[in-house]
Amino acid sequence: MDLTPDSLRTQADSALTRRLASELQTPVERGRTIVETVTDAARDPDFWLLVIGHVLETVVIVAAAWGIIFVVSRAARRWMRGFEDLPAIDPGRQRALTIGNLLISTSKYVVWPLALITIVSEFGVNVAALIATAGFAGLAVGFGAQTLVRDVISGFFLLFDDTIHVGDTITFNGMTGAVEHVGVRLIRMRRFDGELVMIPAGELRVFGNRSVDFARVLVEVGVSYEQDTEQVIQALRDVAAEWAEANRSILLDEAPEVQAVLALGDSAVTLRVVAKVIPGEQWEGERSLRLLVKRRFDDRSIEIPFPRRTVYVRQDPGTPDAFAPPEATA
Repeated sequence: MDLTPDSLRTQADSALTRRLASELQTPVERGRTIVETVTDAARDPDFWLLVIGHVLETVVIVAAAWGIIFVVSRAARRWMRGFEDLPAIDPGRQRALTIGNLLISTSKYVVWPLALITIVSEFGVNVAALIATAGFAGLAVGFGAQTLVRDVISGFFLLFDDTIHVGDTITFNGMTGAVEHVGVRLIRMRRFDGELVMIPAGELRVFGNRSVDFARVLVEVGVSYEQDTEQVIQALRDVAAEWAEANRSILLDEAPEVQAVLALGDSAVTLRVVAKVIPGEQWEGERSLRLLVKRRFDDRSIEIPFPRRTVYVRQDPGTPDAFAPPEATA
């Protein structure tokens, strides 16, 4: 006698099918016959063999689905760890993190629905009819969930166009932060104060990316009108050259450019120093350049002015001077 699991399951299915077919021949007694059939089946060892077979198959399917997701997630994380030593703004590292996170999330979205369909089919449910019904239901839900569909489609094209990566610094809706996660539907951005912002992909239509190709250090300096402009420009050039020598590793140009004169303000003449640097290094570069400008201007006694105002007092003819001393009386 063949006692393999497949043989036992086949025999149990055949026995239960024959019994149900023989006892459900009278439509009038169908309700009573079903109750009696279930009661009798609970006493039949074949029924329990059938139940155990389905339970075992369900456990195997769930374990296989979990195993596939585990293998994909572990392989993706191991692949991403190979890029961790690269700089945060390196395109290869950003692309690896983005693709790795996308593979992990996609494996969950694909494997678990397939596992559920397989389990349902094992219990005798017509999967084709179920899928067709789900298709019509999905079409109806799609009309009511247009925002969700738009987010998914927009997220797909963001990934396809390769316009945003994990680690990029972006500006969206007046907020600036670093991208921590790029998904098909949702982008997570961490602001500099630590706030985590959730951005639906469909809302990310216009945004600025500060991590593409290059960035610029922009430092504006105001000096008083009493200062010799030519001397100030030369002093700024010396400061820019000193700063460039100390920050050669982040510079993309040979030397910073001193732009003068940008504006003639109420209290100051404004000049500017510009340098092209590696993306992500512009903020630290600006801070260090401002500190160096302050130190060197102090050394050369170049005044960085504060707001001031000149007031003119006009006196109409024939009006006594309020500030004149009173006339002496005899």
